[in-house]
Amino acid sequence: MGGRVATFLATHLPSARSRRERLLVAMIPPFNISGVLPPFVGSTPAASPSNMCPYTVTMLELVRRFCTTPERAKLLRGLIGFREALAAAGIVTGYQWIDGSFCEEVERLESRPPGDIDVVTTFARPASHKSDAAWQAFFSANPNLFDIALIKATWGCHAFFLDADYPLGYTIKQVTYWFGLFTHQRNTFLWKGLVQVNLASDDAAALAFIDASGLAP
Repeated sequence: MGGRVATFLATHLPSARSRRERLLVAMIPPFNISGVLPPFVGSTPAASPSNMCPYTVTMLELVRRFCTTPERAKLLRGLIGFREALAAAGIVTGYQWIDGSFCEEVERLESRPPGDIDVVTTFARPASHKSDAAWQAFFSANPNLFDIALIKATWGCHAFFLDADYPLGYTIKQVTYWFGLFTHQRNTFLWKGLVQVNLASDDAAALAFIDASGLAP
């Protein structure tokens, strides 16, 4: 099972080559005329996988782009807190898709700040909790990490999870579902882009940037 998870995550976490390819396009492209991130950059989505979302960036790059108001700064601080809690529990391998109104120009479009950050966390179970029985015990012992309402109240994140230790066919189906869901606006079905941040990233530097901005309380 561990080898399968490593293979799955290796296809989704950026390689050194893909990181170099990303330098050829914008890390996080500007909002398009609809006020959302474009689902791809360039003239066609077929040009290169590196031109397609999800746009893989570091936590600092995410913060530099979206830490623009006190409300956004508070949500980003909450996201980092959520990530810190996951890491403290041993969930350190995987990535998060960041989306929702937080990744839209919602202040201009709807005259309001984003109310939360939509986060889909794809993760490998900690090495000591790979078996289903051990994982169920871990899950039950850490309700603060998996209770959607509690996560939102604590960290301002609307959180969803994808366990990469499930059978491969189920995992692929779940990836397809979440990607399709979060690359379209709920009300208009507009195709849009999303951002990906690895669980192992430069969170300390991102938090320092938020503190230096003077925006977050």
